[in-house]
Amino acid sequence: MKRSDATKQALLRAARNEFAAYGLAGARVDRIAEAAGVNKERIYGLFGSKDKLFDVILIDTMREFMDVVQPLTETDPGRYVAKLFDYHNNNPQLLRLLLWEGLHRGVDAHDIDGWRAQNYERKFARAIDQFGVDARFAGHLLLALCGMSNWSLAVPQTTRLLLGAAAEDKDATREFMQEFARAAMRNFPRDYQRREPAGALDAEPVNGLTTESAHRSATAQARATATDPETPLQPGISLQPEAALGPEAAVGPEPAVSPEAAVDLETSLDPEAPLDPDTAVDRAARRLREAQAAAEAARAELAEALRDAHATGASANQLARRVSGTLSRPVVLKLLAD
Repeated sequence: MKRSDATKQALLRAARNEFAAYGLAGARVDRIAEAAGVNKERIYGLFGSKDKLFDVILIDTMREFMDVVQPLTETDPGRYVAKLFDYHNNNPQLLRLLLWEGLHRGVDAHDIDGWRAQNYERKFARAIDQFGVDARFAGHLLLALCGMSNWSLAVPQTTRLLLGAAAEDKDATREFMQEFARAAMRNFPRDYQRREPAGALDAEPVNGLTTESAHRSATAQARATATDPETPLQPGISLQPEAALGPEAAVGPEPAVSPEAAVDLETSLDPEAPLDPDTAVDRAARRLREAQAAAEAARAELAEALRDAHATGASANQLARRVSGTLSRPVVLKLLAD
């Protein structure tokens, strides 16, 4: 390693220890310089200011954390929480840095080259795939799982007051949080689960061969042909002439039905089967498609308004807060970056 690289690494280690212990306001550059064996001017020459040095330290610490989180993308919620608990228990500096950031900077997160926003956008997308959560609630789920994994470590005094001597048993706390996460996900409300994309109702076959509307149409056609020998058949449906005259004259083979227009004959001959193709299911599906189209149009309108506001000086973080509950922050940031 070059001497300059070794010096920079020493600075980063010293700065991480200082910021974790004293926070952004309480940290002193002269103590960092002394611990790293350099002068203060070198620190300002490399990083510009104490604030910028804090940003570098926080992002650098988060990058190390991601090396642990990435392999968890295929694990169940319980293991996810347990591994996060282990990491924060063994590496308390990241949690402390995040708490100090919250105290000193409010809600606006500082970033470097967009890495932080992109990182959370990836976590957001992975949560949807990994846990089957609807996009509207992916951020809430991550907050819940992360809170389970680290809150007892972030507030040790409260943990002691609640658990007493049992607060020292970290394994028991870890086990409880792990099983609680699993139980919560097993009983995850259906309204929070991932929904089928627009158009999925049209694309999903009802009986494996035909959609519901085609099934209903074929049913009506089969009923007509079973009672009227003059009615022309749909392509793909072949009935013997004797079968059209009634069961007494049916001496030929069973009616042949092609796979493309397969019909449940028992249902088709049921006098109680609905004849009107515009059933409640059709009407509900039509309303859903109309609502989805309206939602897409509204989303496009909101995206255009966000871009216009951003172009006139509104910050991405401010805009994300203003549309909270409609678009997630990672989605807003990506939208404005495109």
